[in-house]
Amino acid sequence: MCSLAVDLVFPDEVDRQKFHERLDQFAAADKFTQQVIRLDGDTLRFESESFLPPRLVSERPSLFFVVGNPAPESIARRSMYAFEGNGARQHRFWKVLHMTGVLRFSEDDPDMHSPEAKMNRLFAGQYGSPFNLHIVPFFSLPSPPGGPWSGVAGLRRLFGKQFPVIMQMELALVKGLLETRLRHGDSVLISQKDAYMAIKPDAAPDYNPRAARTAALKSWHGDADVTLACIPPTRLFYSTAIRSILTSLVEQATSNAK
Repeated sequence: MCSLAVDLVFPDEVDRQKFHERLDQFAAADKFTQQVIRLDGDTLRFESESFLPPRLVSERPSLFFVVGNPAPESIARRSMYAFEGNGARQHRFWKVLHMTGVLRFSEDDPDMHSPEAKMNRLFAGQYGSPFNLHIVPFFSLPSPPGGPWSGVAGLRRLFGKQFPVIMQMELALVKGLLETRLRHGDSVLISQKDAYMAIKPDAAPDYNPRAARTAALKSWHGDADVTLACIPPTRLFYSTAIRSILTSLVEQATSNAK
């Protein structure tokens, strides 16, 4: 369970009351959002999700997916990237990881496994991968899947002028994780523009949506000789850009392991 001190983010009482009103609309937009967030006085309590391998295999490079923010349904179901299309189909995220060889729960189509079964295998280490795989949301607070409160844009609307405060809080957490875990030869793939602009080195190219949809924007991160790339969001994971960079990273990791 995560928590946010609302009175510290909104020290002005009038601004804080307006936030409470927006939060009511935010939570009411989706039944799953109501299940995973609640306001307890001036403390916003909410559930989030991420995946960090319990131990790093020294022979494998780490691959970090830094994504926007979680989906409330996935959190409620305890199944990261469970469904898409209003629940009509299992999420493409795991299928693309399977297709490119980044992660495979088995040789079967990943949709043969339910979202719950995927998570059981993931957290039990029952999968094949040439990487120490990490999946980390830049923004920990989930938001409704559609409408005016969806995605990171919904968080920006929710927090209003204090959104930069939230950005700095989240940046400190993600940078702390990267600085702790990054090693020579690792890769960080960022699929959300605010996250990319916050994490990237000053010399790296700025976010360009057209470029990100056709070819990942690559740069180096600090002195650790780490590949950092801006990639399209998960809704575009079937794109050539995504499959190309993932396949390239797999080939590189496999070659280095020989």
